[in-house]
Amino acid sequence: MKKQFLLLLSLTLVINLFSQSNSWDGYSLAPNSKFRTLNIFINIIFDDSANYIVQGNSQWAQAYNEGVNNEAIPTILLDYFDTVYVSTDLNGIITQSFGESSFDSLQITGDFTVVNVLQSRITDTYGHLTHGNIVKAAIDLININGLVTIYGHNSIFDYDYKNEGKIFYTNAIIRNLKNTPLTTGGEGYIVNSKPIKIGGTYYNLDSGTTCGSLSYMLLRHEISHYLFGGNSFHTSGGNHRSSVERMPFFGLQGGHGLMGGGNTGLLSCNGYERWRMHWKYSNSDYYIGARDTTNTQTINADITKDEGNITFILRDFVTYGDAIRIKLPYKDSEESANQYIWLENHQVGSNNKLDYYKYSDNSSCRPAGIAGIYAYYQIGRDILSGSNNYVWYANERDNLKIIPAEGYYDFHYESVPNYNLECINWENHDYIFVRDAENSFCGNHDQEKIFFSNQFPNDNIIMLSHEKAMWRKIINEQNVDSLPFLGDNRDAFSTHRKINMGTNPSTCNAKTYYNYICRDGSSNFTNGISKNNQSTYLTGLSIEMTPSQNGTITVKIRWDDYEVTENCRWTGKIVNKETVHLTEGKIIEFAQNKTVAEPYRNTDNGFFSPSTILICEENSIFNQCTNSHVIFKENSTMMLQTGAVYVIEEDADLTIKSGCTLDVEDCATLEINGQLIIEEGANVNISSNASIKMKSLDK
Repeated sequence: MKKQFLLLLSLTLVINLFSQSNSWDGYSLAPNSKFRTLNIFINIIFDDSANYIVQGNSQWAQAYNEGVNNEAIPTILLDYFDTVYVSTDLNGIITQSFGESSFDSLQITGDFTVVNVLQSRITDTYGHLTHGNIVKAAIDLININGLVTIYGHNSIFDYDYKNEGKIFYTNAIIRNLKNTPLTTGGEGYIVNSKPIKIGGTYYNLDSGTTCGSLSYMLLRHEISHYLFGGNSFHTSGGNHRSSVERMPFFGLQGGHGLMGGGNTGLLSCNGYERWRMHWKYSNSDYYIGARDTTNTQTINADITKDEGNITFILRDFVTYGDAIRIKLPYKDSEESANQYIWLENHQVGSNNKLDYYKYSDNSSCRPAGIAGIYAYYQIGRDILSGSNNYVWYANERDNLKIIPAEGYYDFHYESVPNYNLECINWENHDYIFVRDAENSFCGNHDQEKIFFSNQFPNDNIIMLSHEKAMWRKIINEQNVDSLPFLGDNRDAFSTHRKINMGTNPSTCNAKTYYNYICRDGSSNFTNGISKNNQSTYLTGLSIEMTPSQNGTITVKIRWDDYEVTENCRWTGKIVNKETVHLTEGKIIEFAQNKTVAEPYRNTDNGFFSPSTILICEENSIFNQCTNSHVIFKENSTMMLQTGAVYVIEEDADLTIKSGCTLDVEDCATLEINGQLIIEEGANVNISSNASIKMKSLDK
C-alpha cells in the first residue's frame, strides 16, 4: 500500500536536511498530543453501475439513498475511537492502541459522519471514479448538508493540535470499491493535493481504506506515520513494494508494532517505537529499562558487551514498558549498520491489553499467542537526535526482523491443486511452504515473505514474482493453516530456554543485503552495498530466559558462553573471533545455504547464496571435545588464519569431504589428537609455517 502524506497547513515546514530534529518530538505529530479525529465513512451508491453493488453486512449495511448520516451507519464506529478519553476505560481500538503504547501520553478520540454518495455525482462532477474524486464528492455533500457528526462533537478546527478536544485531521474510509470500475490503482490511501474544506474550514485528509472492509490496522498505521516518519519508516508488517527506499532484507518483514499494517501479528506496539517516542512508564527513569534481580527498582537495560554478564527481571511489556536491548559486538565494516536484539515479555492472555494476535478475537482458527519473550533484531535506525536526514529519512526501511523461538529454516515451495485456507482468508491457493533443514544463520522465518528463486531454474536474478507469503506451512507433514505469516504459538519463548551461538535461533547477528525490489518492476542491489553485513560472527553471548508464576521472566545475559551443546547445521560466511567449544558427542555440519542470500545465482553452486566458509581469525580458538564431529560438505571451506588455534581432542574427528577445502595459514595452529579425515577430492592448503600437532592422520 503506497502511503502519501499531507501535513496540516499549521505543520507545513520547509524541510532542511541539516536542521536539528529529535525523534521524540514526532515527525509531524507530538507524541504527547490530545486531539480528536473526524472520520468520514463513505458508501458509494452505484446508480450508473448496478452490477458493482456490494451487499452490506451486519456491521456496515448497504446504502440506497444519498445523504449524510441518513442510513448505512456502521454499528462498530465506537470500536475504532472513543469519543472521550477515560484512561481506565478505553474501548476504541485506535484510542486504546495509542493510549496503552504511550502510557496515556497520546490521547486520540474521534467522531464520525457517514456519507452515502451517488456514483453519478462523483463522475458527473469530477470525471473518473478515483479515490480523490470520491472524497471530493463526499465533501460536497457534507457542505450541502452541513457538518453534523454522529456523536455531536462538531468542534471548529483549531491549528493548536495539542488543544484537547479539537478536530486535528480527518480519515476517509471508503467502502464498496472491490471489483469496481475504479480508475486509480492501489489500496489504502487517498490522493488529495490539498487539505479539504468543510464549511469554510480546512481539514487535513489522512487516509482511506478500500475493498469493503474496515481496517483499523490501516488507520493506526497512517496515524503512526505522523509519529515515526514517511515511507522510509515502514516496518513490522507495514511495508510494501511501491517505494524505493533501501531495505536490509530481501523479504518483507512481519512482526508487531504501531507501524504494522495488514501483515502485523501482535496488536501491541514494540519497545523500539516507545524508545523513539520517549514513551516510558511513570516510575522508570529509562526509556529502555528492566527490573533488577530483586524486582525492586528499574535499571538501565540498553546494554553492550562492556557491561559484562548481567541478569534482569522483565515484567509485562505493555503494562510496564520493561524491555532489554543488546547491542551486538561485531559487523563487517564501519558503514554497516549497528545491530541489536530486543527482548519483550508479552503476557498475552493475562495482561488485559491489546496484546494478542490479530483476528484471534473473532476467529477460533487463529491463536491468540502465548505469554513469553518476543524477540527481534533492530538493524540501524539508532539515531534519535540530529539532522532531519538521519532522524527521519536516511538508513533502513523495514529494519525490524523477528527472532522466533521456532528458529530459522530452509523452506521449499510446492505447487499443489487449489486448496481453501480454512482460516480468515477462506480463499483458494495453489502453493504451500514445507519446512526443511534448520538454518540458524541464514534461514527464513514464517513472518517474512520468502523468495523461491530456485523454483525458476532459468532465472539468474531474484524478482518480485519469486516472493511468496506463507499461507500454509507444512511441519513434519502436518498442515499449519492459521496464517503463520501473522504469527503463531511457536514464536514466543514461553518456557525455560537458553540460546547462544549454537542454538536455533542463535544470538548471532542477522545477515543483511541492502536492496529495493519495486512493484513497478525496477530493482537495485548495488545502492547501499557498502552497508551489507554478510558475515555471521560467533560470540559468547547467551540469553537464558526463565518464566515465573507471577508473569515475570528472569533473563540472564552472559558474554562468555562458548559451548555448543546441540547438533548444528551452519551455513554462509561464518567468522570466529572468540572461542567455540563443541561439546562431547555433538555435531556441526558446514553445508550449503539453500535460502536466498544474494540477488544473483551463484555460478559455482547454482544457488542464490555463496558456498559456506568458516574463518577462524587471529587469537580465536575452536575446540572439539571428545567424541565430537565437525563435517565440511557441499563445497564448504575452513580457513585458519594466522594466530588461530583449532584443537581436535581424542576420539573427535574433523572431516573435509570431497569438493571442500582446508586452508591453514602461517602461524595458525592445528592440533590433532583425534582424527583429521580428508576425503578424496578435497583440497588441503597448509602453509609451511603453520603449526601442525598431529597424533594420527587418516586419508
